[in-house]
Amino acid sequence: SVWLSGQPGFWEFCPAMKELFKLDASVNGKGPVVFAWQKDGNFLAVAGSNRRVNIFDRQGKQYHQIPLPTGQPGACLALDWDSTGEVLAVLQANSSTVPLWNFNTGKVDLLDTNMKDLTYIKWSKVGPQLAIGTAKGNLLLYNRKTMKKIPIVGKHQKRITCGAWNSQNRLALGAEDKQLTISNCEGDTLDQAHMKNEPSLIQFSDMKADERAKSKENTVSVNMGGKTLLLYNTTDQDNPIELAFQQRYGNIVAYKWFGDGYILIGFSSGYVVVISTHLKEIGQEVNSIRFHRDSLTDVTFSPALQKGASIGDNCVKIFDMAELSKMSEQRSEKKELDNEFGTLSRVDWTDDGQILTIASKQGCVYAFLTRIPVLHDAHGQRVLFLESLRDLRIKDMVADEDVARIRIEIEPSFVSLGPTAAAVGMNNSVWYYRIEANRPTGDLIQTRSYLSTVQYVKLSLEYAAVFSDGRVTLHSIVEDEAGYGGDDGATRHQVFPEKDDTADITTVAMTEEFLIYGTARGTIHYFSLEDWCYVNEFRFSGGIRHVYPNTMGTRVVFIDQTNAAYLYSPVNDSAIRIEHFNPSTEKVMWDTIDWGIFYGADNQAFTTYVYAPNSQHGAGVEAVLTVTDGISTPRTTDRPFGFVPILCHNGNMVCQRRENGQLATIPMNTHQHITQPIRPTGEQLVQAFHNNLALHRLNEAWKFATTINSVDCWVALGDKALSILDIHMAIRVYRQMEQPAMVIALERLEYINEKNLLLGHVALLSKNFSEAQSHFMRSTRPTLALDMRRDLMHWDQALKLAEQLAPNQTPIISREYAQQLEFKGEVQTALDMYHKGMVDEDEEQEDYEKARRHNHNKACMAGIARMTIRLGDIRKGFNLAMESDDKELCLECAQIFEEMKQWTDAAALYEKAGMYDKAATIYIVETKNLSLAAKLMQMIASPKIFILFAKAKEKEGSFKEAKEAYDKAGDTDNVVRLNVEQLNNLAEAHILVRRTKSADAAALVAKHCKKNGDYKTAIEFLLLAKKTTEAFELAQQHDEMKTYAETLGAHGTIDDYAAIAQYYDAKSDWANAGDYFFKCGHYSRALKHYLRCGDSQINKAIDVVGKARADALTAQLIDHLMGESDGQAKDPNYIFRLYMALGNYEKAAKTAVIIAKQEQEVGSYRVAHRILFDTHKDLEAQKIRIPSDLKRNLMLLHSYVIVKTLVKTMNDHETSARMLIRVAKNIAKFPKHIVPILTSTVIECQRVGLKASAFEYASQLVRPEFRSKIDEKYKKKIENIVRKKGKEEVTDPDEAATACPFCNTACPETTLDCMNCKSTIPYCIATGKHMVASDWSYCPSCHFPALHSAFSKLIQEDKVCPMCEQEVSAAAIKKVDNPDPKAFITPDDEEEEAPEQQEQSVGFGQG
Repeated sequence: SVWLSGQPGFWEFCPAMKELFKLDASVNGKGPVVFAWQKDGNFLAVAGSNRRVNIFDRQGKQYHQIPLPTGQPGACLALDWDSTGEVLAVLQANSSTVPLWNFNTGKVDLLDTNMKDLTYIKWSKVGPQLAIGTAKGNLLLYNRKTMKKIPIVGKHQKRITCGAWNSQNRLALGAEDKQLTISNCEGDTLDQAHMKNEPSLIQFSDMKADERAKSKENTVSVNMGGKTLLLYNTTDQDNPIELAFQQRYGNIVAYKWFGDGYILIGFSSGYVVVISTHLKEIGQEVNSIRFHRDSLTDVTFSPALQKGASIGDNCVKIFDMAELSKMSEQRSEKKELDNEFGTLSRVDWTDDGQILTIASKQGCVYAFLTRIPVLHDAHGQRVLFLESLRDLRIKDMVADEDVARIRIEIEPSFVSLGPTAAAVGMNNSVWYYRIEANRPTGDLIQTRSYLSTVQYVKLSLEYAAVFSDGRVTLHSIVEDEAGYGGDDGATRHQVFPEKDDTADITTVAMTEEFLIYGTARGTIHYFSLEDWCYVNEFRFSGGIRHVYPNTMGTRVVFIDQTNAAYLYSPVNDSAIRIEHFNPSTEKVMWDTIDWGIFYGADNQAFTTYVYAPNSQHGAGVEAVLTVTDGISTPRTTDRPFGFVPILCHNGNMVCQRRENGQLATIPMNTHQHITQPIRPTGEQLVQAFHNNLALHRLNEAWKFATTINSVDCWVALGDKALSILDIHMAIRVYRQMEQPAMVIALERLEYINEKNLLLGHVALLSKNFSEAQSHFMRSTRPTLALDMRRDLMHWDQALKLAEQLAPNQTPIISREYAQQLEFKGEVQTALDMYHKGMVDEDEEQEDYEKARRHNHNKACMAGIARMTIRLGDIRKGFNLAMESDDKELCLECAQIFEEMKQWTDAAALYEKAGMYDKAATIYIVETKNLSLAAKLMQMIASPKIFILFAKAKEKEGSFKEAKEAYDKAGDTDNVVRLNVEQLNNLAEAHILVRRTKSADAAALVAKHCKKNGDYKTAIEFLLLAKKTTEAFELAQQHDEMKTYAETLGAHGTIDDYAAIAQYYDAKSDWANAGDYFFKCGHYSRALKHYLRCGDSQINKAIDVVGKARADALTAQLIDHLMGESDGQAKDPNYIFRLYMALGNYEKAAKTAVIIAKQEQEVGSYRVAHRILFDTHKDLEAQKIRIPSDLKRNLMLLHSYVIVKTLVKTMNDHETSARMLIRVAKNIAKFPKHIVPILTSTVIECQRVGLKASAFEYASQLVRPEFRSKIDEKYKKKIENIVRKKGKEEVTDPDEAATACPFCNTACPETTLDCMNCKSTIPYCIATGKHMVASDWSYCPSCHFPALHSAFSKLIQEDKVCPMCEQEVSAAAIKKVDNPDPKAFITPDDEEEEAPEQQEQSVGFGQG
């Protein structure tokens, strides 16, 4: 992609036309205008109807005016410059003379032709000849050098209208006589052809062919009356080609040859067509576009720009022809000309393509700047470039802002930019301009002329280096008062080289510190600008063509005379060959932001190079490569046609475009996505990672690797970090990859400062062992090479290094080498190495050294013993092993003997080594020596060995010993088998089978029991043996189904239970049949059988219905319970159980309340309490709302139940009285014991001083309906309470108050409703009082709340919870901090209980 400077990433067609000047009718007169550019494009000749020829420079300024003869001659018809650009010929209507104006002298010579009515003039392309044609068909050839005139009368019969010269100096002419003639420069006719139509627009060129003809321009093209185009080949006159075109195009009005045999044709209807003249492509259009709506009058083509132009209507259009297939309206530029509709007549370019000129029939000539000379220079991130012919612009490419603009008076041939100055030059003169911050224009400092033509200038902060004719002139940019001749001036002015006869400088560069130049002799010189002396000279084997230093001059890329490139470092005076360098490279640029990156530019592409000052292979430069089919090639970026590189900033190549001089930026392919894209794709992330990696930007690569998190990326980053010796980054990478061994190894290298040592370690980690050895040997620690080879088991190299570096290591390495050889099976060589490894043991040595040598020799002797055995000397090897007292050696030798099937020796050595299992196995299996094996059995724990021993003993008939061995091996089946079949020990066999549940052993025992008629035992063991069918048949045959069923238990299948049920069904055993129908899921049959049993099996029937959840079965059971089947209703408890079984907890709860009420009415308060409590817990377990009447009844019953506990266990008569008052207020719910309850209430209240309450309930007792039922023991006392009160006011003392757990308002202890917050307060199951937040606990069993102090005291005395009646440990009661009382109140408690609270003085509630 290419974008314009200042508009990154956006393609735009850069405007190619800028109006340079306009010559209107006031200059040329009203009417047609002709013009001709000098061959070098410096001057333009223009003539109009005013019969004056004006000469203009490239800026449109009049240079000269040529006076034409007055009188008879008419308007100027044609102008033509000769091939040298010195003489201009002028053709006038009705004239017999041709004015010739000499540019150098300014004189006009009139060439008298002696002919009338001149109609045609044309200078030769290569010679001094001028061809002049007349209206009568005559021809005059004039030679400017010889002044000779050759008249040819009758060349044509009619007016000569057109013609052309070719490069062979041949002249083709066309006339109204429809003849085409081809003549030589002497006027001799070489060829003549007749045309079907009048010829026009004759041109010479070459047709496109597979092989180029040796002669040039041998094809004459002729416009045949605007209808066809004739191609006449002078080497093949008999086969002319006539090309016809579509009628809709109109007539051919103009055409131009271009490229390799292509023709650009303009048609009158506005079409522009491109055709090829290759014989295979004749008749096919390459492209056709209608550029003009109404008409087209002329076309032209610029080889320098690879562009075409057409005029028509009132506009000119320029179109890109670099790629003919992409030629389109969209890739063209249009320029409209005011008041010129249909009047434009001719368009042409200068040879350099810089100026496009258009003439009109109204006397106007327009000049447009279409190409600016590509002149530029760069310093840092600033660019100086020629914006127009005489305008310079300096731009900061990073900040994207203009620095300054400079207006100059010349068209320069070169420009230069420094930190504070700019230079422009032409020929031998240079103009210096000051560039200052905040000054939009540059001020001229000085103009200076030099002795010869200046090729280019380089600038630093203070100095200018001017290169010309193999010399460099170095001087200050700002001239001081002393000039250049004084003493001070001498220090600021110097010419290089100093000797006059060695002017061989080929290239110059300048940095802030140094002048750097190269010579044809192959030297590079550094000249210090500060010290004003040479500081370095580098000599190379060949001549230097170019030098390209970095910003500081610390590294220089230079190109030699063979076009090979090197990177030179003046620090160590070394030059590194740059691999993959393109020999056609035109320019090298260092990246302005990345010191290690530079770029090479050839005519087609840009190549990125990376400099690594430190790497495993030393300093190096490599091109960024791409691999295709295993072949590595430089990864290049295409260079668009006409783009000239200036500088590169962070991978963005700034170029100047040849077509318009504007700047454009091309991002390098190697730098794509090197920063985080906004919305990156996976492919972009991977590409960004690899680009950063190739550019050695490891920190950026790390960021992308973290995002991608791919093993391949981490490995690549780690390898690259090691390659360029970035140890810190390598540690980060391998730590991320969770490779601790690599991290530890790298951390040891992080602070190594010795280069060879570091390179050696890195090469080792990279598995470049030879390179690592080389680096280690050059380091201060050469023994590391020995250690590496030893660790790698490169024994031959290790032995050589040991003899050279550490002879004392030779025995150790020999031993280790021998061990490796032994592993590989090279026995004899291993034995020799073991012998070589033996060392002397000196008694005078230190203990540590003596121990080390002893252990070393011990290992060698062990190896010698092993190798001796393997080489066949068995006895010697056996004795060495036995005498060594080395268990490990004995084991190794035993294994060797076992491989060799030397069983006796192997067993003996295994026993010596303590490997009793192996020894016993050999004794049992191989040598059959059971006596020796028996001695080892007490030292063996392996079941496998015991089984082998047991089988051997059983085989010899020792069944008891065999059984013991099987038992030690855990082989129960064989123990049972021997007990049953050989030892007749049935009891032990039964016990073993029941314990192990072995199927095989159980089958064996069952078979024996069945044979002996013990069917119960046989059934049991058949089931253990998983032989269910056989066991069932045996039970059926011998009426042992109960035994079968009990043994089967819960382990049977549905079919097993169905078979049992059918058996009992056949026996009319309805209860058992029902049980097994229930187990196998036949619920209807189970229910049927249970109901046939009467009331005894109703509970089981309820379980069946609850399990089945079938409406039919439920209805059947309800009918039975309601007495529909036998007329007798069953106990309501069955209905309650049925609802519970069915999960209908709401109905179960209502039923429970009814049942509890019935029990309560008959005085069974404990039973009623249990029913309500169980129902409460069931509903709570199912997370179903507990009905308020159930909670209320449970609270009342519980208040009554705990009275006895309060009095007898806790001796709390006041609380007891309060609970009795709570019950007495609801005395209607206790009809069976109204009088006893009221009596107890009066007695307890009287005892604790609650006289008002005692009087209230005593008054109820003395009523007629209750008075006779009062116990005689209390009757008189109760009557006295009522009688003694009289008119005296009796009140109860205030009840103690405690805080409400909801709002902390003080409430009476036994009140369960807070009068402040209206909340229902949970009650204590130990005292009946309301709960207090600061004294909160739960029953560990039923989880009902209780006051911690009271509940703990109760449990210590009674140990049973008064609510659930379960035994509770005092240690299990835990006090609760910050309890949530709302957890015990359902949301609708208050709504449901509000009416009840209005009826009774005491509220109810339990969460």
